[in-house]
Order: sequence, then C-alpha cells, then structure tokens
Amino acid sequence: MTTEQREWTRLLAWEGCLNARDLGGYETGDGRETRWGTVVRSDSPAALTEAGRAALADYGVRAIVDLRLPDELADDPNPFAEPGDHGIAYTNVSFIDPAAAPPDAVSTLAEDYLQMLDRYRQGVAEAMAAIAGAPEDGAVLIHCAAGKDRTGLISALLLGLVDVPAETIAADYAMTAELLRPREQEWLARFSPEERAEREAMVARYAPTAEVMLAVLEGLAERHGGVEPYLRSAGLGQDDLERLRDRLVAPPGGPR
Repeated sequence: MTTEQREWTRLLAWEGCLNARDLGGYETGDGRETRWGTVVRSDSPAALTEAGRAALADYGVRAIVDLRLPDELADDPNPFAEPGDHGIAYTNVSFIDPAAAPPDAVSTLAEDYLQMLDRYRQGVAEAMAAIAGAPEDGAVLIHCAAGKDRTGLISALLLGLVDVPAETIAADYAMTAELLRPREQEWLARFSPEERAEREAMVARYAPTAEVMLAVLEGLAERHGGVEPYLRSAGLGQDDLERLRDRLVAPPGGPR
C-alpha cells in the first residue's frame, strides 16, 4: 500500500503508549493540510511492549527526538536509543537545561510554559533543528515523558510555523487530557482520601486545556510577534525553518 492509498488516523495504538498521535491532516491558513506520517508526538516509548515497538516501526518512524532530561533517560531508557536492526535514528535533545537555575514561581500553567520558552530557547532550537534534520523517508517521533508539556510546546511550535489556526493547535494539545486520564486515575488511586483531594487539585492545576495553549500562543505573539520570529530569536536558521515547512506541509498541488 502506498502512502497515498493509506488510511491515516490521528490516534495511534502503540501498546505501552497512551498518548501517541499523528500531526497530519490539520488545515493550514492557506488551505493546505499538514502531511500524515511525517511528524508523530507521544509519551515516552520506554514502556512499549514488543508489539508496541513493532507498531511504532511499522508506522514508518525512522527518527526519534527525545526531549527528556538525562536523569529521565537513566531511569527509563528509550528502547531505540542503542543502534540496532530497528533502523531508527535516535537523538536526545533536552528541552530543559539541567544546569539552569530553578524557574521563577508563576500562577498559571500558561505562564509556566511561556517562561520555559524564554528560558530554554537553546533547547527549543536544538530540538527543532533535530526534527528538521531527520531522514525524509519516514516519520519523526517527538516525545518527552507524558507527551504533555515539552512535547506539547514543540508540537504547537511546529503547527504554528505552518500557520495552523491557534484553535486547532489548542485542540490538539488538549487531547492529551483524555488520553492520559487512565494513567492519572491509576496514580490518584494510590493515595488516601485525605491526600487524594490535594492531588486532584494539583492535577487540575496542570491540566492541558485548550485555554492554556491559546494563552501561550497569544503570549508568543505579544512578546515575539509569533512563532517564526520566536524561533528565529532562539537561533533557528532559515534552512531549518524551510526544512520544517517542507516536512510538515506539501507544496501547493503536491502530494499530502
């Protein structure tokens, strides 16, 4: 079956991952669509079963950009980090600088995200450059631990770069809430009733809602003039910006 004949789907059933999905099929500002099977986002593949790892490879993933910190890699190694016959190129680019001073206290998740984007511009630029430089014949997978915060921001920047509407980007981000709910409920069940109320309030505080991402995109526009000016200020060059666009969106009249 060719790429053109394949029936694509947003949510990916990779056993061991809850939050794997394709960024294809989103309409852009000029009426085109993001390509299917070129950029995939997920939670950490460390827990993938053998069947899950096979499903990832069968989907056409040929490169992985792991956004996690060194300590996270040590605790939960990526199953594709070591070279092997899987044929998948692996790159770790920590979004967060492990040597950076603790962040300032903020009152909302959106403010936390905007602070991350300001503080960790180098990590953002390196992650975007790694995606731009991934092999063209296949999909690149971006992931962190839960696939919510760091992955959510990088995904939003990718979609914003090709002019996907803010409401669509926010809806994609918010999908994480439902997909991670089983894991969240399992975690909450470990606590006593007294502790659980406090933990539920914390979960609500950091919930990935559409409103959070809309506020982030608005903040980027106010502070930098939008996604592309922000990425340029972070150090991303024109060649990488064009490679990202070519990966995400087919040229007018080209295949999707």
